[in-house]
Amino acid sequence: MSTKAPPPTAVRRVLVTGPGGYVGSAIVLDLARRGLEVCGYGHGRLFDALQACGFETLRLVEGELDDGAGIARALQGVDAIVHTASFAGERACQRDKPGALRTIVRGTRILVDAARAAGITRFVHLSTYAVYSTFAERQLPLAETDPLLPDDLYGTLKAEAEWEASRIGAAILRLTNVFGRGSGLVTKTDVMGHFLRAVESGGPIKTQGGGRQGIEFVHIDDVCRVVANLLGVEGETPAWPSPSTATNPAPLVVNIGAGHATSVRSVAELFQEIARIELGRPVPITDEPAPADKTWPDRWTSIGRAQTLWPWYPAQSLENGIRDLVLGLGVKIKL
Repeated sequence: MSTKAPPPTAVRRVLVTGPGGYVGSAIVLDLARRGLEVCGYGHGRLFDALQACGFETLRLVEGELDDGAGIARALQGVDAIVHTASFAGERACQRDKPGALRTIVRGTRILVDAARAAGITRFVHLSTYAVYSTFAERQLPLAETDPLLPDDLYGTLKAEAEWEASRIGAAILRLTNVFGRGSGLVTKTDVMGHFLRAVESGGPIKTQGGGRQGIEFVHIDDVCRVVANLLGVEGETPAWPSPSTATNPAPLVVNIGAGHATSVRSVAELFQEIARIELGRPVPITDEPAPADKTWPDRWTSIGRAQTLWPWYPAQSLENGIRDLVLGLGVKIKL
């Protein structure tokens, strides 16, 4: 697999936690493609598939986040860390509360301590806009300076992990709902995943409550590009991290979203229209009442800080991202 050499000012070796996840696997392959030496640290379920992508500079190490000695070994020779490892959402946290606590909070603490001991100052921490809240009515858009008032387990644990990451002056990226093909190795089970599988099977695309609920999306390619910028691989890197002489380096906190919410009905109609145009496949949309525990207020973030740091941001539109997902089904569907 071809790569390009990183700029002279970029980091050379980076550790990425969670290479078996949707976001982590995409970042691992994107950084390897950009010419960095990448060490993926975490569970090994995708290791064979990642190695099969053919990047000679990609090294994968199986281990747990609460294994301080294992992390210390993996950090040898590393210039920067991208921390993606986490339980994915509230449902996963509720299924294994002790595991979620160990991974999200204690794992981040151990990783930060190991990074400080190794003298690594460039630390990118992937968080979530659930740290603001999920169920509470908040003034919108949600800005980086707003208080963190998480009201579910996932948001609470991720807020604690942010506190741990702030001890090293990390770049903290508060992601909204990430979508897109990514590495192509992980299938999402969120609303995008359900709609995509409906298109693949011929439908119907199922919505609830009229599809009125609004969700904020961000494309995985934009997430990868932001991370690459923070590592100095692409474009002008922000004035971060703080100088190594700083006693308490300040974190760089940035919302990574679209700056607006899109109704679930609108997303369903995009899938339906793109499937009709690109695949010649009619896919119906059906609706049913929404369960009381499956609704929450619309929320979206301010992305002014991201756009100030990266004038190109965001580069990927919702429509183009959905089109790419649907076109990816073209090789599977017999027309």
